[in-house]
Amino acid sequence: MGVVVAVPEPWVSQITEARLALGDEAAANVPAHITIMPPLAVCVDDREAVFEHLRAVAKRHTPFKITIRGSGSFLPVSPVVFLNVEDGARECEDLADDVRSGPLEYKLRFPYHAHITLAHGLSEARLEAALELGRGFEASWTVPGFRLDKLEADGSYTSVALFDFSS
Repeated sequence: MGVVVAVPEPWVSQITEARLALGDEAAANVPAHITIMPPLAVCVDDREAVFEHLRAVAKRHTPFKITIRGSGSFLPVSPVVFLNVEDGARECEDLADDVRSGPLEYKLRFPYHAHITLAHGLSEARLEAALELGRGFEASWTVPGFRLDKLEADGSYTSVALFDFSS
C-alpha cells in the first residue's frame, strides 16, 4: 500500500501524456501523483490499524496549496526526471513524516523529496528531453487530503481510500 497526493485534472492527463510520449510506459498504469509513502507490504491483519492511523493523520493536517514549477532530476543516483514541488513541499514533507509513524513506521532509503515523476528508467537522451519538457511546466491547486493506493500484481494502482484533511 502507498500514500499519495493526487494530481487533479487537467494536469494528471497532461503529465501522463508527456510521460507516454517520452517512452515511459509506467505512466499507463501509474497516474501522476506526489508520493507521500512508497508502496509497503501491509499484513492483512494490520490494515484496520493502518486505516485508523491514516484517519488520525488526516485530522492533524489542513488543506494546503501546491505549486509545481519546472523540472529536476535525481541523476546520477537514480534515472528519474521530475517536476518540482515549489509551494507545498514542506507540507508534503510534514505529512510524509506523520504518515511514516505508528503502524507505517519504516526507515527511508533516501531523504524525502516531494516531486512528480516525469520520466523514470529511460535513456540519457530521453531523460534530457524530459528535463527540457518540464522546464516550462507550471500548475497549482489546493490539496484537500491524500489517497491510499494498493499496488496490484500487474504494476497498476487501485485507489483504496481517500482521507480528507481537517478544514
